[in-house]
Amino acid sequence: MDKKLVIAAVDVIASNTDILCEILVRLPASSLIRFSAVCKLWYSIIMSMPFRIHHSRCLAFANALPPTGIYFYNCLAKVQNLESLSLTDNVSSLPPLHDELTTSTAIGGDVVEVIDFKVTQSCNGLFMCILTERSNTSTSRKGLVYNPVNKFRYVLPTCTVSDEWEYYNLISYPEPPYYKALCATYLAGGNLGVSSMGLYMLEGDSWRHCGSMDATGHGFDSGVFWNGAIHWIGVYFSVYFVVSSEEVGRIELPMAPRGPCNQKLRYFGESGGHLHLIRVKNLYAKKFIVLELDKDTLTWSMKYRVHLAKLISTFPEMAQQTPSGTQYAYSILSLIRGEMEEDSVLLLTIPGKVVTYNLVLKTVNVIRELPGEVHDTLRFDHLSSYQYTASFAPGEDWTIDPK
Repeated sequence: MDKKLVIAAVDVIASNTDILCEILVRLPASSLIRFSAVCKLWYSIIMSMPFRIHHSRCLAFANALPPTGIYFYNCLAKVQNLESLSLTDNVSSLPPLHDELTTSTAIGGDVVEVIDFKVTQSCNGLFMCILTERSNTSTSRKGLVYNPVNKFRYVLPTCTVSDEWEYYNLISYPEPPYYKALCATYLAGGNLGVSSMGLYMLEGDSWRHCGSMDATGHGFDSGVFWNGAIHWIGVYFSVYFVVSSEEVGRIELPMAPRGPCNQKLRYFGESGGHLHLIRVKNLYAKKFIVLELDKDTLTWSMKYRVHLAKLISTFPEMAQQTPSGTQYAYSILSLIRGEMEEDSVLLLTIPGKVVTYNLVLKTVNVIRELPGEVHDTLRFDHLSSYQYTASFAPGEDWTIDPK
């Protein structure tokens, strides 16, 4: 092809706003930030509110972009520090969260100090965080929505419908503002041995009751958004809340092969539009299966069969002797589905390292050294980790639930 024609075609595309938008909207936000410096036209497109909303909507519902990185709590540290790990070659490090959100502020003559900070959920580029603040006169616990890309933060109004602990969750939504906040709190007056959870949707500055469900054996601080609903995992079944219809439901978990047992949760999360669950009988387990939930039937079925023998032989420090026998030190940070099936991996922490285990090819790669002393394998029980995909949403003039 004539080189002049190629250059002419590139110039036409580079200066055509409609074509540019269709190309740029398919790129991750981390790349768009760099491309915004190409010229004034590109900057005006990328930083415009309509483009940012369109890009965020595509990110939320296309399930096409792999995560930029992952944030996780370091189980090797005596203090639970929030670590971060980039999963792409063109991003060397992820934006810091802890330092950005734990600075003290002065309100009038009162100094407000953040004494505790915890990430509880990630959802399409946004993080739900819980801050415990202490002033000269009181201590309070607040939910906060944060975007590391544009440093947007939104402090949720307090949900005062109950004296019990509140659990805040983020959900994607197909209409503006494309993100909503949900509060779950225990309700008084339940039957003996049965807990009831009330659900409240944020609308403006107040919370509207939108449902209730059986909360026995469930944790509501780390919901997973998948297929238009937010899901919480329990011991014997999971519960979910459908955003569009505000319906609640439950899904039975499969029984263990040899009958009922109290299986330990190793992983519950979403990747590429797929919801996965990993449970093991105990910490002796070096073999397990990965379950996937079917979108149509809402039933669990086996997706992968995993045997960590090769990983343990490569890293014998994983096998640790205890009074109960040999136990294996590992945590599952995430399951990441690849564009091709053979690219799907488990992201694991083992003593001193973060590794990937290919679910199809059964290969292992070390991707990061993780310093810390290992005292017992219990440090490698279920671990809190949060996938991160860079997003532009929301902005200063695009709040999580504008009036």
